[in-house]
Amino acid sequence: MKTNLRGLLATMFATGMLAACSSDGNTPPTGTDAGTGTDIGASDIGGGGDVPRTDVPRTDVPRADVPMVNPCTTAMDISSMTPGADGAIRVMGDNTDAPGVQVGDLGLASEGGCLGATSMGDGAKGGAVVYRYTMRTAGVLTASTANPGTDEFDTVVAILGTCSANARPLACNDDIGQGNLLSTARTTAPLMMGQTVFIVVGGWGANSKNAATGAYELSVREAAPIAIGMPCPQGQVCAAGSLCVGATAMNSGVCTADGTAPGAACRTAAPFCDGAFSCSVATPSMAARGICRRSAAPGEACGPTATCSMMGFCPNLATTPAVAGDAGVSADAGAPVTARYCTLPTMEAEPNNTPAAPQAAVTRTTIFRGAITPGTDRDCFAVTVPAGATLFAETTDAQGTCDLGDGEDTVINIYRDGTAAPIATNDDISMDVLCSRLDGRTNPALLGVSAGTYTVCVSPYTEMGETEGTPIPAYYLTVGVIPPAP
Repeated sequence: MKTNLRGLLATMFATGMLAACSSDGNTPPTGTDAGTGTDIGASDIGGGGDVPRTDVPRTDVPRADVPMVNPCTTAMDISSMTPGADGAIRVMGDNTDAPGVQVGDLGLASEGGCLGATSMGDGAKGGAVVYRYTMRTAGVLTASTANPGTDEFDTVVAILGTCSANARPLACNDDIGQGNLLSTARTTAPLMMGQTVFIVVGGWGANSKNAATGAYELSVREAAPIAIGMPCPQGQVCAAGSLCVGATAMNSGVCTADGTAPGAACRTAAPFCDGAFSCSVATPSMAARGICRRSAAPGEACGPTATCSMMGFCPNLATTPAVAGDAGVSADAGAPVTARYCTLPTMEAEPNNTPAAPQAAVTRTTIFRGAITPGTDRDCFAVTVPAGATLFAETTDAQGTCDLGDGEDTVINIYRDGTAAPIATNDDISMDVLCSRLDGRTNPALLGVSAGTYTVCVSPYTEMGETEGTPIPAYYLTVGVIPPAP
């Protein structure tokens, strides 16, 4: 009993002391009051009065309360840095803690940005670090992360004339090659001496908050434009008033003065091109220069730098492969089978409005020139092929492209021996390309066909509920026959 009483007294004394310590004459503390709950917990005991980090949660100061730094206003000026022996200024940086904001309109290439067809998403970037640079001389500026000091992360580099979220890039790049995520941006026109630009280093990501980050080595280099008449590797910039003509991934071209040769840029004032050359656009301007083209007679090579004369047609053999014996190719027996030659088309002959009553049959690749008046007009052409041959058919304009006219839209159907149901049909080659194409690569019914006569019919596209489409004043139809392999 003596031992139990001592324990009871000790317990009562301890209880009283705790009550005295916790009472201040006010309302007793609740679980939400400071000093209760997690404030005096098992982790505090024995802490010697330490205040745990959990007493002041990180959420007490929201990130939104801290103003986000504008990378444009804090841009480092690297103009005064001394270039190395290779002529490049080099800067080490890291965008890990850079603000997740967009600097520059760096969307898809088709919209003026730097992302090619392999890039995904809308082009949002984050982790933007901005540098200011003033040109020492007039020339081309290159900025690149393709250097040893760059981590293996997906960089984006851009050169901007002004620093803002929607500034269109003077140059930008996402990936320098297939599987290579480093970036090299190079201006496509010389910058002026004393011109100030902004160089942005960021990371690619689905959005600005989870863009790729890491350390990088940025190199910035000026180079004088290549003089007229000098070799120019693909992607390099020629002096003002000239264009790099003939460059490929394997070979250099030549910087050629505007208006002086096929492939050169047209001048923006008449004469647009020298001599017998003609400009690819009716009224060249700085926004749409066009290129000078020569005039090719039937049987002569044609393509981007040569336009056919005398009603000749340049087949689009880049997509409809030529073979030995095809129209045009036979004009030069030693030419590669992918060469393009001006060919005089066969004119359409009415009536040829139904698969059962087509124009007289041909037996090899033939180019037809026709026109369609909506309503009952439909142009049908017969072709006789050997067993195992492959058929293709394609509508284009006179230059082998698809510029038929506003609203002019063709449809191709191919029939076997005049049967009512087509074995293949196509409306548009692709979105916004209203010409039509059928070939064995995408239509197995045209690959290795049985011997016989087939009919290719061209008609205008008709909207649902309408009885006729838009008139087509002129179109070209290539009906191809690829014989079976020997």
